[in-house]
Amino acid sequence: MADQISFDIYLLGLRDPSPAGRTRFANVLERLTGRSTDECLELLSRRSAPLFRGLSTEQARTTVNALDDAGVRIEVRPTTERPPVGETALATHECPRCRFVQPTTDPECARCGLVFAKWEREQVQRMQREARLEEALTKAIQVRREWDDRAKSFLENKPLEPDATIPFAQALTREEIPFLLFRSDEGPLLLTSRRFLCKRDEGMLSFPFELVADVDIGSKLVARKDRVRLQLTFQVPIEVGDKSSKSLSWQLEKESSFSANVIMDWAFARRFICGSCGAKDLDFRSDGKQIYARCMHCATDHEIDLVEALAIPALQE
Repeated sequence: MADQISFDIYLLGLRDPSPAGRTRFANVLERLTGRSTDECLELLSRRSAPLFRGLSTEQARTTVNALDDAGVRIEVRPTTERPPVGETALATHECPRCRFVQPTTDPECARCGLVFAKWEREQVQRMQREARLEEALTKAIQVRREWDDRAKSFLENKPLEPDATIPFAQALTREEIPFLLFRSDEGPLLLTSRRFLCKRDEGMLSFPFELVADVDIGSKLVARKDRVRLQLTFQVPIEVGDKSSKSLSWQLEKESSFSANVIMDWAFARRFICGSCGAKDLDFRSDGKQIYARCMHCATDHEIDLVEALAIPALQE
């Protein structure tokens, strides 16, 4: 195996040998080595020995950049020799915010004041948040696939009519699976593997099964004897035309009402999962046309995507 190459840096001189140039040299050496001003200035008269020994490629790069900015003329020599015992290679790094080069022993950036320990802690927390978010979305996608399979299984026993999805063609996404159509006086109501889609006078409405708080089928207020009333009550008011409503009702054709229990099965079985702790106890609220949910266990806020039928956690910075 070949010896590992490191780099020594030798001082050749200063582009500006005036007192101002010497001061810049001392300042950069103080910052890079932690030595005193006098010790740094003394190095100007000792050019036979390297300023720095055994630097890695990254250390050499950042050190050369810092010295060049200060007007120091240097020579970089590759070597396979290790520094003498007791002499350690310079450990420098760039500030992640302003790219200022300084010793790793400095607790904060000398230029912008960034506290390195705090920054590193925040980076760890950010990675943890991103990992939780990725895990939450993975779980949501897995649940979605399970409901896709249920929809496919339902279609095997009761296929949709060929023209059933025509009124919803513009609203359906490529991935969701429509599996049951209800006809009513108010307009058609389609169940997909993700959500309810209904066409009414107010236009096309969409809401995930998870937003349904209660289902009432076959109770009073039926318009005609050949109809069965269906009323859905939601976790939070949804936008219906130019107003919001906590519930919607349909007068279903009797033939459609025979499968009305499917709505109960799908609405009561599905609940959004907290993307942070995995609990299913979410409290919903509406802000204009956007619906949000907060986990009652860990207080993580979520944004509800009505089309994708996802509760996306808004993990705090």
